[in-house]
Amino acid sequence: MEFTDMAGVSVRPGTLTVWRPVAADAHPASWRWDARPASHAQEAHVTRWPEVPRPSPSWIATAFELPAPLSTEALESALRLWIDRHESLRSHLVPDATGLRRTTLAPGAAAVRGSVVGTYLGGDALAHRIEELFDREAVPPAWPSYLFVTVTRPDSTTFFLACDHSNVDGYSMALAAYEIRRLYEAALHGVRPELADVGSFLDFAAHERQAAQLVGGDHETVVRWREFMAATGGRMPDFPAPVEADDASSPSQHNGLEWLLDADEAAAFDALCRRSGGSFCAGLLACLAIAADVQGEVARRRGSFSTLMPFHTRNQPQWILSVGWYVGLAPLRFAARAEDGFAALTGRAMEALQEARRMAEVPVARVTELLGAPVEPRFVVSYMDFRHIPGSRQWADWKAAMVRSHRIHPQEVYLWINRTHEGAYVSFRHPRTEQAEKTVLRYLEDVRRTMADLVGGQEAAA
Repeated sequence: MEFTDMAGVSVRPGTLTVWRPVAADAHPASWRWDARPASHAQEAHVTRWPEVPRPSPSWIATAFELPAPLSTEALESALRLWIDRHESLRSHLVPDATGLRRTTLAPGAAAVRGSVVGTYLGGDALAHRIEELFDREAVPPAWPSYLFVTVTRPDSTTFFLACDHSNVDGYSMALAAYEIRRLYEAALHGVRPELADVGSFLDFAAHERQAAQLVGGDHETVVRWREFMAATGGRMPDFPAPVEADDASSPSQHNGLEWLLDADEAAAFDALCRRSGGSFCAGLLACLAIAADVQGEVARRRGSFSTLMPFHTRNQPQWILSVGWYVGLAPLRFAARAEDGFAALTGRAMEALQEARRMAEVPVARVTELLGAPVEPRFVVSYMDFRHIPGSRQWADWKAAMVRSHRIHPQEVYLWINRTHEGAYVSFRHPRTEQAEKTVLRYLEDVRRTMADLVGGQEAAA
């Protein structure tokens, strides 16, 4: 499953239908008041949205094929059951004078209504129309802040689901392909779907907020954040080389995707990382640091590699398959000099990963509240191993993909590095400038070459 933008998704022409969740009973009383608070990430995201003059869309989508011909009855059943299964999809956060107020629908109280938009003969026009729908409707603080889309043809159906980030994380969207297909096939054949029970993100959010309120300014995580920001001049670390235009006239972002390793190369690289005392992710960070030393004067001068990194917070079994925003953000830094070898860098990266993972348990919104300073990401590295997600072996057959919305930011560089059964790739986003285009692609080529040389050297030694 590749993670890309809408331009990277090939959409065959067909009839476009939008499926929107609705409250089965339109009476306001069907929404019950819910005392469970928003998570810190949800609160920051939903309350900030109306304050931004030109907010970037913030949806994540998944796309995959359904067996043809499409059964609308089975699809409606599958989508209702999926919404019932995950309570966060039936909950609404409404801004008021005191912050956010939550209301929630009971299981079975949501329905799905389909509306045909039209038949499109051109794939580009169809993709643009779908993206317009997502940009307009998958937004906070609306309910629903997610929607479903089908593109039907005589021989196949392409299914899309787009959710605002306040509802989901990347893992949730990767998991959705498996769950919705299982529910659809069960409804199609009139059998009971075999899916494990899951916990509610609403319970997680309440637990997380309660724990975060116990964190004070002297907490180890807050102290580490303070030290990290002091070392980077009070702001978040930049990409290792310049990416902004001289006049900063282009705030929009450019997206791309490059494969780093095939499946056999990824397995060989993994083995090398473990012999060096680290994980695949630690070895990857070591290669990023090596490339940064080649590319960036700032990295060489500081003698370290620095970035922000997201980590999942699904720390209890009931959250593993639950739909929600289970992500924390943490700073990561380790010493990196030109003379350091891969094994030494991998070991340091592993220690930095372990420390950062602990720090990610404290919501970054709580950290900024205690620091009295915003955390504005400028260089972010994400790593996910998709191989263990249910259904991942079938993604290629399903033509599954994850899609992200476009972004407006003059400095941010974001690298999503994902490992699949086919290998490892980097999906990236950077400012749409000529300088960033050259710099980021050159940096990623250095990363790819470093990983390939390590694997090649290992094979030669064997």
